[in-house]
Order: sequence, then structure tokens, then C-alpha cells
Amino acid sequence: MELVSGYRDQLIAFSETMAQWYRSFQTCPKTHCEKRCLSDTWGYGPPRYPIDEASPLWILHLLDCTASPPAVHSRLSQSEIDPADLTRCEGDSVLMVTDASGLPLGFDVLSRGWAGSLGGGEAAGGDGKGAVGTTQRMVGLLRRCMEAPMSGGLPRRPQTLRVNDRKLHRLLSRSERAYAALRVVLCPQALGDWGPTTLEPVSGEPEPQEFSMRWPSARYCHVCKKHSFPSQLKPCSQCKAVLYCSDQCSQADWTRSPEDASHQHWCDKLAVCMSHAAQLADLPFTYTAEVTQDDFDMEYFLKKNKLDSGYWLLWSLLVRSPRYELHTGMEQSREPVSVWLAGHLEPYGPLLEESDTLLCKVPHNAPSLSSPLVSWRQYFAWRRLNLASPVAALLSSPLSIYYIITSLVPRDFPELNILKKQSLKIHIIESYREFNSLLVFWELSVLLPHVSFELCFIGERLPPESDEQQYVLQKKEGLVTLVSPSFSSEERIDKKSIRVKVYRRVYHMLQGSKPDLVIGFRPAIPLHDLWVSTLPRLQTLRVPAYFCELSEPSCEGSLPVMSSATGGALSPAHLNPFHCPLRICGGDNLLPWYSNAFIFHLVYKPAVSCPIRPSLANPQPIGPVEQQQAANQRAGARQSPPPVQSKLTRKERKQAARNMPRKRK
Repeated sequence: MELVSGYRDQLIAFSETMAQWYRSFQTCPKTHCEKRCLSDTWGYGPPRYPIDEASPLWILHLLDCTASPPAVHSRLSQSEIDPADLTRCEGDSVLMVTDASGLPLGFDVLSRGWAGSLGGGEAAGGDGKGAVGTTQRMVGLLRRCMEAPMSGGLPRRPQTLRVNDRKLHRLLSRSERAYAALRVVLCPQALGDWGPTTLEPVSGEPEPQEFSMRWPSARYCHVCKKHSFPSQLKPCSQCKAVLYCSDQCSQADWTRSPEDASHQHWCDKLAVCMSHAAQLADLPFTYTAEVTQDDFDMEYFLKKNKLDSGYWLLWSLLVRSPRYELHTGMEQSREPVSVWLAGHLEPYGPLLEESDTLLCKVPHNAPSLSSPLVSWRQYFAWRRLNLASPVAALLSSPLSIYYIITSLVPRDFPELNILKKQSLKIHIIESYREFNSLLVFWELSVLLPHVSFELCFIGERLPPESDEQQYVLQKKEGLVTLVSPSFSSEERIDKKSIRVKVYRRVYHMLQGSKPDLVIGFRPAIPLHDLWVSTLPRLQTLRVPAYFCELSEPSCEGSLPVMSSATGGALSPAHLNPFHCPLRICGGDNLLPWYSNAFIFHLVYKPAVSCPIRPSLANPQPIGPVEQQQAANQRAGARQSPPPVQSKLTRKERKQAARNMPRKRK
């Protein structure tokens, strides 16, 4: 059973939802009344939908399609969207309907030149051919947004409508029958340009907040992928986890072939996962109730807390930087590495107090750790951070590595004595958000000051310019910085630093020394073919390999791949106390998804040791003891395998040669 929530690019999910709604809007059946003359009845009966209680105010926006900024081309290419295809829309305009909170409800496209087609009709009161056609498009769009809101939910209508374009507002205000047929009240003034702006208060309504577009995750059927706007979705009656649009889709998924892909096979397991929702939501933060809801809106949370710069851009679907940057490293430059380094100047964005604590100060006054930290509450108290700060979302990955080193490896691999090591080489594979958030890993040197770290990021989708590059996390003049030895060769590297190496390739193609630890974040092992080759490589190295997944089904789904690739197994999933507090809403399910929620490690297939065959040239005599041992082996008695001779080093071979007796001449 394939559940891909949390792994898909948000831009792809956003584009698919927009496209499906627009196709539904274009192909919706036209009634006989709609074909009648608009000047007569406007083709619509009065809608009998209830008023939108969450947002009785709706807004009609006019957006101009312009060329996409160069900074977003890299993101578009990663989503398999050709920027050249977008040039065909330049000059067009988009009619977008949202509620007062910025939630999109539907849209339509006006071809270029629509404003010129108004001609004298606009001045004459909106009765010209172009004006009537544009008014018809607006009324039809509003009607469809009421019938099937793109954000999902039951049909509803606004009580008040505002228009942000003066021309469009003038057309609707001079065609009272148009909006009167929709049973809405048109605000007397136009809103103004689209964008972050403060809405003027409307009599009888609460004070509006600053407007900004937001986009919560859209729900869709697990089988047919039909979104919630053309139909109402219902969860499975037993596990309450998977969403379906009809009984037919539910029955088809229940009896799907093969058996291990059917919902019948997974239903009880998903019910157990749903029972962990309360445990995952047991967090000490003041905003816990908001961020752990099954309909949590990530974009609204970022916008409300003004998290619009630094590493927070990696969490947002929208472009929020004043220079329209998704990330500084995506800009074009003659010196790509130096520009990429500049993207880490303000990693925590507007969280200046947290940045000063984490990157400038060292907790000298904090008590020494007599035992490892095992909860967010302990860590925030030790670091003296405010539990109202959302910085935990950025610190989840380095704290997860700390938890693996101090709690899980000593339990699972006690023979390594990892807590006594003074240096650790860690391979972080197929983890791209972590690579673009390097400065947060400085926290490892604060939590484990006696350890010298070397972090190696390996992945085939890492930036091409970063391949085989080396960076250093070090503290200079009281501030943690990320530098490249190639750009600061004359500077002395501090001993207390974290070395970072980057290899843009699949893991099984990497050559080099053996690491102490391998870690992967959100690996999605069943969804990527590269793991079929990576897992045997890890089996050969036989180093502790831990993976942080979003949910328990993701961990269990990795077992067949591990078994078929290496013959090994996986450990039971362990709940990570340092998982990200921001919930990821599943598109076709209601499972509690959180980044780094569960941790499991690879259980390798036992190594096969072959006994050494005696030399045929010098057969050894067999005495009574040896005969009895051979008889016991034939009888099936348990015997210890003979010792395996290890290969001598060059130094040992020379020493053995010196000790050999030599014949005198």
C-alpha cells in the first residue's frame, strides 16, 4: 500500500490540484439557463448554500502572468516543469477567488487583451460586448467556487465580496443583477493591488488581518486521486486513516492485488499508527495544539510567525523573500560556491534571540550533562530557550543525530563504545534539506564538545557545484560561520570545528574510508530504486545505519526492500523524542506524519565464515580426539566453527620473516 504524503514536492501537489480543479471548472455541465442571454436573468438561480462561517468575506483578485524569476528555475526543473512552457501564459491574467485568510477557492484565466475589449462598454456602464463577457466570467467563477471550493469542504457562499481591481469592481457594481443573483453584497470600494496589504474593516465584521496567500494540503481519494472539491471524502470506517470518495473506491482498495498491497492487509497496522497520534502530539511547546492538528496549515503558520527568511524558506511552498528567492544558493553567479555560502548568513531568519543563543553563546553556566538529553523539554531548559519558539523544527535533525549517538547506538551496538570515541565520521545519505541547513549542525559540537565531527553528505540530487567540495563549520570572533577552505586557505582552521564533505553521487559509487555511522532522513526506501544498490553496499560495510522516517508505515514498507536486496531485516521503529513538531498533512490519509518521527536501523545478514581446509600436501594425522570430534560433527552436535585466519599486515609479515630460523651457510 503506497502512501507518499510528505515525500512529494509541494509544488507538484499544488500544480496538480490547480490543474484538476480548472479542468473540472471547464467541463462542468452547462444548464439551459446559463445559455440564455445574460442581460435577462444572468443564467443563474439564487444559490441556496449556507454562508461561509469561517470566512464570510471573499476576495476576487486579478493577477498578471509575468515571466518567472530566474531564482525559481531550479525548483521548477526539480519538479519537472519546463520554465519555457510558462512563457505562453505571459500577458494573460488570472481571476483568483480567495477567502479573507488567503485560502484559494478557484480561478479562471483571462486571455491577453481582455482590458482593451471593454472599450466603450465600460464607460457606458458595462453593457458592451467585452464588458458583458468579462462580467459573465466573474459570475461563473464565483458560482463554481461556491459549488466546489478548491480548498475542499461543503458548498458555501460568502456574505460579502471584495474586488481588488478597480475595472472589475466597476463592472460588477454597474451590473447589480450579476452579484444579486449570487446573494452576495459587493463592497463599495475596490481593495487595491494584490499582495500583502491590510484590509479595511467592514461594518459588522471583525478587524481583518494582513492578507497573504496560503495553501493548505488538499485532500484526495487514495484510489482515484479525485480531490475533495468535486466530492466529499470519508475515511475508512475501521482504521480511520485512509480517505475514499465512494464505497466503490473503498471496496476496490480493500481487495487490491497483490494481497500485501491491499488495504485489508494494512488496515489493522494503520489503526495502530493512528493510536500513536496522541503520543506524537505530546510536546511541551505553547503552539503544540495548533501544529498537531490533522488540518495544520504550514504556510499560515510560517506567515503568522513571520518566518520568511533563512532556512525557513526550505519549508515554504511560496516565494517570500523580497528578491523572490526560494534559496540564495539557487541564484546564478560566477562563483557558485561562494554565493551558496552566502545563503547561510542568517540561518534562523527572524529568530534573532535564538540565533544569538545557538550560534554565538556557549552554555557555560548550564549544568554539565550527567546523562543524555532525551526530550525537547530537557533540551530547551538546558539551552535556556523559550518553549514558544518554533526553532525546534530546524533543530530536529541535529538533535536526532545526537539522540542516535548517545541513546540508540550504545543500546543496539554496545561493542562499538561510541561514547568513548573522540572523533566520528558520519555519512548522511539522500538528505537534501539537511544539506541546505548546515549551520544547525553546529549544535552537535555544543552537545558533544569532546567529539570531532566529520559530516559527509552523499546524494545524486545534491547541487552539481557542490560535488567533492569541503566546508568547515567553525567559530570565528564569537560567531559560527560556514567557510570553504578553497576560499579561505590563508585562514587557520579551528580545532573545534565540524568538517563537511559533499559527494554528488549514489552511495554505492562512493569510494573512501569506512564511516563510524550512517544516517538518512526521510529515505523513502520503497519509492526509490537507488536503495536496491545502496543497501548491499551498507551490508558490505556493516556499519550502524539509522534512518529517520515520517511514520511507522514508512518503516514497515522498507522491510521487503531490505530483505530482497541483502537478506537482512529492520529493527522495530522507535519513536524519536526529538521529532519535528510541525505535522505534515497527508493528501490521501489522516495519518500523523512528522519529520523524523520514527527511527529504525538496519539489521544485517550474519556474515558467513568459511572454515579453512587442511592442506592436501601436508595432511595432519588424526588421533582419537580428532576422530571423536569428527564423529560428533557427523552426528549433528553443535561445535564452534574453526577460527578464521586473519590476513597479516605488511609489518607483521616482516616481523614473522625475521623470527624464522635461517640455515647457516
